[in-house]
Amino acid sequence: MPEGKQKRKLILLANSFPYGNWEAYLESEVKYYDVFDEIHICSLQIRKNHKNRVRELPSDKFKVFPVFYAHKLLYLICSVYAFFDVNFYKEIYKLIKLRKFSLSALVRLFVYISRAHLEAGKIKKYIKKQGLNKDGSKGIIYSYRFEYQPYVGLLIKKLLPEYIMISRAHRYDLYEEANSSKYIPLRELLLKESEKVVLISEDGYDYLSKKYPNYEDKMTISRLGTVDHGVSSRSISEPLKIVTCSSVVPVKRLNLIVESLKLISDTEIEWTHYGDGILLEDIKSMAKQLPENIKCVFKGNVNNDVVLNEYLNNKPHLFLNVSSSEGVPVSIMEAMSFGIPCVATDVGGNREIVKDGKNGFLLNADFNVAKLAEIIKAFSVMDESDYQQLKDGARIEWDNSYNAEKNYPEFMELLKEYL
Repeated sequence: MPEGKQKRKLILLANSFPYGNWEAYLESEVKYYDVFDEIHICSLQIRKNHKNRVRELPSDKFKVFPVFYAHKLLYLICSVYAFFDVNFYKEIYKLIKLRKFSLSALVRLFVYISRAHLEAGKIKKYIKKQGLNKDGSKGIIYSYRFEYQPYVGLLIKKLLPEYIMISRAHRYDLYEEANSSKYIPLRELLLKESEKVVLISEDGYDYLSKKYPNYEDKMTISRLGTVDHGVSSRSISEPLKIVTCSSVVPVKRLNLIVESLKLISDTEIEWTHYGDGILLEDIKSMAKQLPENIKCVFKGNVNNDVVLNEYLNNKPHLFLNVSSSEGVPVSIMEAMSFGIPCVATDVGGNREIVKDGKNGFLLNADFNVAKLAEIIKAFSVMDESDYQQLKDGARIEWDNSYNAEKNYPEFMELLKEYL
């Protein structure tokens, strides 16, 4: 680095990453952070079971500060912070004015602010220890989520006045209707104080800009992407290999896949699911009721590299996503990179990647399970040339819009504008 030139610094606020298995998408993105001279990852909400796995980072430019998930009692004690935060009272006033004030909203606001202050306090000590607040250099505080994490960023920004705030927004952290509490505090404040909010889909951009039109100039779209692992060559044959990859939680609605497969008795099918969650045992029990021509394999939680290797070698024919809410699923991007056609519900940004009839098929959000069964059976008897067109369409869509080699360098160029 030329003498006298200030280092380009990044403070990344991420959930658990690089610990555990959360934020798998960041595994690809951080490989493109070479535009920065120094990267500090503040790893938030680390659970006990996360400590046993630490993912490898690209270089020694990265430093990781772990912020462990505290006992609920400590968060309760720290709720006292809210009484000394002017934004707490401003938000209550806003909720009352909009006739959205309720006990549940108040509790949500308390938890939000207390957690942000508790975690920001720990990070401030780290910042001081690293001397980041003493060199007067510019940098970026980048929150990978748009829930409470950007408020953590605003609190630590008080120590780093020359830094700017940028946030990404995905699904659960963006669409309030998809959030368990149906309310995400301090949205307008975060938009006002952030330099940019980066949406991963057109649907997300439209949603946020319609809710907060005064801040549309602070919003932009930068899509996520996946790495090219090659194309999995396959043709239609039995058993028809179906694959899903997601947490086993209510929003993913894997029960609807089971119900659809129950209606198919004349086609050999092998369904493989990657991922676990609170409903896994329930789904396994349901799957035991499927007819003998349906074989189910539940792989549980496995490393992403294992999933991708099996896509390449086991050659699935079809990927399914029947969620009730989505951003733009990275799981679909990964499948399409191998040339695997996808069937997905028309929710969130799914229609931006699944083009009906060109690389897969879209289902209504409230689809009838018989419709999904009909599409699955259609794949089993599809003309080879028609199937090849869907495969080619999947690969082309991925390469045009979701290739990490294109998307992340463009995102880095966006960040460089503020350095």
